[in-house]
Amino acid sequence: MQLPMVDAAYVMTTSSELNSLTAGTVAITASAPGNQVFAVTGAIPGSNPVTCVITEYTGSVPAAVRMYFTTVTGGLAAKLIARVHYGTGTQTDCGDFSSGTALYNASGTSTLDTYLAAHTDWTSGDGAWSATQNASRAWRFELLLPSDDTAAGLSSTFTAVWEARS
Repeated sequence: MQLPMVDAAYVMTTSSELNSLTAGTVAITASAPGNQVFAVTGAIPGSNPVTCVITEYTGSVPAAVRMYFTTVTGGLAAKLIARVHYGTGTQTDCGDFSSGTALYNASGTSTLDTYLAAHTDWTSGDGAWSATQNASRAWRFELLLPSDDTAAGLSSTFTAVWEARS
């Protein structure tokens, strides 16, 4: 007598439920007085405006942040002495600024146009910062209009950009 063929095996399964994937985020904001690094009118020799821009990185993945300048116009930037620092602080009037590093012109003799022209895109951006979630950095800008009759009536504009990349 022949036994019938049986197709049987021991079987056990397990599963991993609710699998998910979520992409990280890159997010940066900049706070400045009136949303501008500077808004100075009627400057006279000896004018020395100072402002701080507070950037906050809120992305969920670490990112590199750099600052650069676009849409630069006008001739006054060639007359203005500029200093740029980064550090810590939360006030756009720089009332609580603590300097970490001089980015440009610690000696106080170089002009704004030179700085703007050197940092025009991500590749040439300044102040490289390895940002992590909820980190902030203060950027201090100081200008001085020296006594120079050829500056009368001139103006300059520029757009400051802070870009974060992961």
